[in-house]
Amino acid sequence: MLKQILQESIIKELKLIKRLSTKVTADSLDYRPKENVRSIIELLQYLSGAGTGMLLFWQSNESEARPFLMKLRENAPVLTLENAPAIFDAQIDLVNELFASISEEDLATKEVSYPWGTTDTLGKAILETSIKWLTGYKMQLFLYLKQSSDIAISTPDLWRKTED
Repeated sequence: MLKQILQESIIKELKLIKRLSTKVTADSLDYRPKENVRSIIELLQYLSGAGTGMLLFWQSNESEARPFLMKLRENAPVLTLENAPAIFDAQIDLVNELFASISEEDLATKEVSYPWGTTDTLGKAILETSIKWLTGYKMQLFLYLKQSSDIAISTPDLWRKTED
């Protein structure tokens, strides 16, 4: 049951992000509220791997997260306005594929290491990384869209509206 909850939560966040990505306009791609924070396009690029990066690392045989995640990023398709929906669809497919190899027992008992050196059970680690990262940065994207344009979006677009 926990497996289904975590998987569905990640997929819902990716669907919400995918929909928000369709609201971005070309003239708002470089919007950032101030220097030294991500722009809208940088947020989308980050979000395109935030839900699966750690899952891929924990299923790999690699011992160091940073080089593994950097390699993933280097080999990821370049996200553009045109291909963003397809990239988020591919992430949803990847989440389903990765969760197919995770058992309920793995979520409760398998120890995994975070890049910062601490450990946790796989289930808690998925919540602390994939789900929180997607949710937090989705909120940032939502706020940037509201600040940078006249697009009519509201609370349902952030939490539940995955389809137009």
